[in-house]
Amino acid sequence: MKPDFQTTFGRREFLRLVSLAACSAPLRGLAYDPIPALKVRKVSIRLGVDEPFSILHVSDSHIARIDSRDGEATYAFAKSRSRKGRELGEYYLGEAIHHARVRGIKVVHTGDFMDFVSAANIEYGARRIRTDGIVACVGNHEYWLDADKKEVESYKEATIPKLKDEWKGVPASTVRLGGANFFVFDDSFGTVTETIAAAFEETVKEGLPIVMVCHVPLWTEDVGLNKGASCGAGGRKDCDAVSCEFVERVRCEPLVRAVLAGHIHGFRQFAFSDHAQELVAGALFNGDCTEIEFTK
Repeated sequence: MKPDFQTTFGRREFLRLVSLAACSAPLRGLAYDPIPALKVRKVSIRLGVDEPFSILHVSDSHIARIDSRDGEATYAFAKSRSRKGRELGEYYLGEAIHHARVRGIKVVHTGDFMDFVSAANIEYGARRIRTDGIVACVGNHEYWLDADKKEVESYKEATIPKLKDEWKGVPASTVRLGGANFFVFDDSFGTVTETIAAAFEETVKEGLPIVMVCHVPLWTEDVGLNKGASCGAGGRKDCDAVSCEFVERVRCEPLVRAVLAGHIHGFRQFAFSDHAQELVAGALFNGDCTEIEFTK
């Protein structure tokens, strides 16, 4: 028999999560919020579009839902992934969606929507992406099935059919927003495939300004990562030729005006090229997001 949530995680952990859920509701009579407010950073990027428009850039919500449809191995893995603070990812995702709805702008999510693969996580993520019109690429955690994950393309095969209908960029797609092409692609393991490289060339042919949307930052000397957590030469130590050439091709393409990424759980903004800025989002489970205005 599959265990239920309470018996698997233990009574103390279960009660802690119940208490947290209660705290997320408004409390009358208090002069402060029990959970810090969503932090919305505002930046502006020249995109070369006819009319300015904005998006809300979020990343790394790390939703951690699980239910009786998942087996004991998944429950054990979910328990091992429990970390202080990440349980706020779902709360802040709701806050970000509300902020975007009030502002009349799109949410662009650059991966790790979920913390691990479970039926409940995929169902919840797909529903929110579809219902709220989120543009979402995949992150490495969208493929994380167990503690022994291998960051190679073949590891993705079991999960891709479950993600391809809602998550953009499996492996790549182009979304038109505000007169620009948002090229959404899967570099979740710090690599890309020839299929992605070919899809990018098709997007370039349309001649519109391009915003790259991915999970792992594209490598530059300024990215400042100490774990090799970027795509391209200087990123992964074992980066393959296709991935290295792709990043340099993107860097040289004048239509590329911005790169949006996540993965490192801290906000960064730096020059990706002479004509493009790279913005790395902070972790949404920490309440961090960025409202980006794209200007003429």
